[in-house]
Amino acid sequence: MPAVTSAPGIELCLVALSLSAVTGLTHLFTSGSYLRASLTAVVGAHLLAMTTRRLRLSVPATLLAGTVGLVAAVSWLVLPSTTFLGLPTVTTVTQAGDELSRAWQTFQLVVAPAPMLPGFVIAVVVAGWLIAFVADIAAFRANAPIEAGAPAAALFAFGAVLGQSTHVGAHRLTTALFLVSLGGYWLAQQALPRRDAASDHTESSRSLLFTGGLMAALSIVLAITVGPSIPGMDSKAIIPWRDGDRNDPGSRVTVSPLVDIRTRIVDQSNLEVFSVRSEARSYWRLTSLERFDGQIWSSEGRYNKASGDLPVAMRPTEPTSNQTVTQNFTIAELSSIWLPAAFQPTAVKGTSVRYDPTSASLLTEKPTANGQTYEVTSILTSLTPNDLKTAPPATPSTITTTYLKLPENFSPRLRAEAKRIVTPAATAYDQARLLQDYFRSGFTYDLNVPPGHTGNILENFVFETRRGYCEQFAGVYAAMARSIGLPARVAVGFTPGEQAADGRYVVRGANGHAWPEVYLAGYGWVAFEPTPGRGIPNAEAYTGVPEQQAAPNQPTTATTLAPTAPTTSPPLAQGPTAAPNSVPNPATGGSGNSPPWWTRLLIVLGILGSLLGLWIAGIAALAHRRRRRRRAHAIAAADQVLVAWDETGEALARIGAGRRPSETPMEYAQRVVASAVVETTDLIDLAMLATAAGYRPPTEREDLSADVDWARATGAQIRRQVTAGLSTVDRARLLVDPRTLPASKGGSDTRRHLHRVSS
Repeated sequence: MPAVTSAPGIELCLVALSLSAVTGLTHLFTSGSYLRASLTAVVGAHLLAMTTRRLRLSVPATLLAGTVGLVAAVSWLVLPSTTFLGLPTVTTVTQAGDELSRAWQTFQLVVAPAPMLPGFVIAVVVAGWLIAFVADIAAFRANAPIEAGAPAAALFAFGAVLGQSTHVGAHRLTTALFLVSLGGYWLAQQALPRRDAASDHTESSRSLLFTGGLMAALSIVLAITVGPSIPGMDSKAIIPWRDGDRNDPGSRVTVSPLVDIRTRIVDQSNLEVFSVRSEARSYWRLTSLERFDGQIWSSEGRYNKASGDLPVAMRPTEPTSNQTVTQNFTIAELSSIWLPAAFQPTAVKGTSVRYDPTSASLLTEKPTANGQTYEVTSILTSLTPNDLKTAPPATPSTITTTYLKLPENFSPRLRAEAKRIVTPAATAYDQARLLQDYFRSGFTYDLNVPPGHTGNILENFVFETRRGYCEQFAGVYAAMARSIGLPARVAVGFTPGEQAADGRYVVRGANGHAWPEVYLAGYGWVAFEPTPGRGIPNAEAYTGVPEQQAAPNQPTTATTLAPTAPTTSPPLAQGPTAAPNSVPNPATGGSGNSPPWWTRLLIVLGILGSLLGLWIAGIAALAHRRRRRRRAHAIAAADQVLVAWDETGEALARIGAGRRPSETPMEYAQRVVASAVVETTDLIDLAMLATAAGYRPPTEREDLSADVDWARATGAQIRRQVTAGLSTVDRARLLVDPRTLPASKGGSDTRRHLHRVSS
């Protein structure tokens, strides 16, 4: 069968189907910032696939074009800063690998919606490119129009199963969009003309389009308006696979907030995440991270339901100057399960929360904090160097057991460097301060560095580039502090934000931040600030750093701010870094890092599906190449007739009606017609023409030139009849079975067969 080289209506509907499938992945992520790159990639893949068909490129050329196109899409759409004159470089490949690795680590820990990491954008771009390319090949080269919709359907189902959205309307919209696209593609296949088919736009085709369109529209309206009202739609799931469906939440697995901090600062710098009315400026803390496995900072806390007064795990035993501060938060687009608060929170009201005294973290019981308002009371502690120098040397074992842990392979160079830095120090506070000041001199705040804080990245950060942002500064500080015996953890949160005319502090993505906390006996957890350009409010006395944060609209710069009112310094505004791998319920304890079985199953199925798609695409491309090669060898009219006959026989062979070695074309045609495999006697006429083309003397074969077009059209009609009678199982089998490929040799198989018989 000739490959379809042009079917604009069907092509357009197939593009819409791929676009709607990628759009359906919005429920997997906290933002739709991936859409611009991924939708552009889908359109580019379809255009490239169409172009290769129209140019009739060979299989190697088609595969090369697809690969080059995919590399270009990732380079230009996701990692343009790593290219040189638009060409990918070694840096492009390295950073793409790092981003994908980080996204994979996050995928194993996260419950949707996940932060929009660059690695996830790369993955979606690749997935969108592949489903577009495979769909085009299946629809127009493998003659499998139904199966062509499978890649898009699988991708949409993946997003629907794993995705989660607090907006029911968003689910309805993306589902309706996909169903309309799927229905439109099916209708186009049934009613729109294709260049290799008889193109009679009859009244029945228009009727099919009208009736089908009307039914699709009615179905969508009913699904959106009536579906949610069906009894039981608001009930808990029979199988509570989502966290929100469980009566006992057990373990809530989520991504560490440290993972998406760069995305907040860069891609969402102007996005308002929350606002707060407060009597004092502070770092607004989300949570703290106590575990470092050499790859990522994370936490596992035990969160109990809480309201009103909150328990305090460890109060200072030394005298301090305290201030009680009330904050009223309004959450906009935070997209986090943690609720920000100034450290140390002592009371909360206005929303349903869980609380972990060890990390002093508030956790919403809803899927996300977005849209919530609540009030927090916190105690801010003022500290001075003289206070902290008197901290007792003994540290409780409950602290050292957890907060001095490091991986066994932790860098000896970093450990030695930490010891060198703190050599002049007389007290634990002096050590913490020297380590802080080390990073604030000779290091540069820079967002244009790869994210992460693994051992190699940290060594490179300290000894070579000396450039990074808060993730590196906080992570390496805490790790090096532990290596010299200072209990430390990483805090995650936001700097104070800009004060509006009405007195509210407006906090945006650019205010995202991470900083270390060091445990000093007698005073508890004390925040330090190693990141250049940042400074904790009202902590200059003991940090030696004035308050600083990112300048508006310029996340890489800093401004020094004077306090707007006399306040005490918030001792440990915990920073915005790693979030718990799991947040277990007290009754069940921790759950570890392994994803649930269905997630692992979906990953395996996704990989197998991708491999299957590549296999199908390869078979279809090879079949097209062999048909093209055979036709190219058929110069004479008789040979062109025999090629049409050969292709018809191959189509019949796929359904078990192949030609026997001893049969002549006429004997074969009569047997097939008698068995009712095809419902037309045109096969006998085509066999008669093939016999004449094979047995006539060479001087008489040119008389067949007037019959070539008839032979091609008749063969195509019979092949369509055969294809229409295939079951879905048979279609699927033919897509993956390489035994159905045309012969690899050029020229007519029938001519070679007749030559052997006559000789």
